[in-house]
Amino acid sequence: MSEHHGTIEKVLVYGATGQQARPVAVRLLEAGFTVRVASRTPARAADLADLGAEVVAADFSDPASLRAASAGMDGVFLLVPFFDPQARYGREAVDAARDAGVRLIVWNPTGAIPPERTGNPGLDVRRDIHEHLEGSGVPHIVVQPTAYMENLLGPWTAPEVAAADTFAYPTPLEVVMQWVSHDDVAAYAVAAFRRPDLAGRVFDVGGPEALNGEEVAERFSVALGRRIAFRPMPPKEFGAHFEAIGGPGAGDDVTAAYEAVYENPAMLSARVDLAATLSELPITPTPLREWVGRHAAMFTR
Repeated sequence: MSEHHGTIEKVLVYGATGQQARPVAVRLLEAGFTVRVASRTPARAADLADLGAEVVAADFSDPASLRAASAGMDGVFLLVPFFDPQARYGREAVDAARDAGVRLIVWNPTGAIPPERTGNPGLDVRRDIHEHLEGSGVPHIVVQPTAYMENLLGPWTAPEVAAADTFAYPTPLEVVMQWVSHDDVAAYAVAAFRRPDLAGRVFDVGGPEALNGEEVAERFSVALGRRIAFRPMPPKEFGAHFEAIGGPGAGDDVTAAYEAVYENPAMLSARVDLAATLSELPITPTPLREWVGRHAAMFTR
């Protein structure tokens, strides 16, 4: 070990072949942790094996494989697939960690855990997993992100920026968001593994700026060197993009969630006390303008 990490040295990472959790595995390896990657398709994690990770076959639908993957681990990074958010996946992973004697779970619920049930299964699954985690007896830290900058690379936003110099997103102007990158959330997760004494805490993690849609467009304009305007996208249009990706019905929960945002903009607006978070999980947050500049090719004809 190149650094002192208390009792957490060996970490199992779920979802590391995906865009959200891969940076966690990479950053853990860079920090000197021993990393095991659980993947349904181990061949997809070959690049992580090349970096030094142990790759094992495991599937959320196969509890025995989760127990085998968890054996001998000090920590677990948990992320349940966003496009297949089933509470049983999280429960099985938590139970496997408990049975293996894991000392700390760091869970990224991929967004805010609603304070009460919403009737939207895509959001309520976060409450289901959180309740199971709290009842499991396994020490845990929740790293709860705001909105991912990488969402802006999706087919609902990037093509229109490139073709029409317009930043479109399904939020009214009243919504103020603290966009955060996948890599920064990974950095928060690694910082959490260094602080097992923070077990039981839920951290809101976000970027360094609270921006409305027009202010986001201004950051795009500066980064890309051309004027970008803001267009509040109707929620049904946003949901249609998810239908195109996941098939009929795939956009229903997303549409409903953003229709609720249009009715109550405060529910999605930034509430992150970044200074408080950074005092205990110290990272260097990435400004949106800098992130857009790194991905300029995606936003250019």
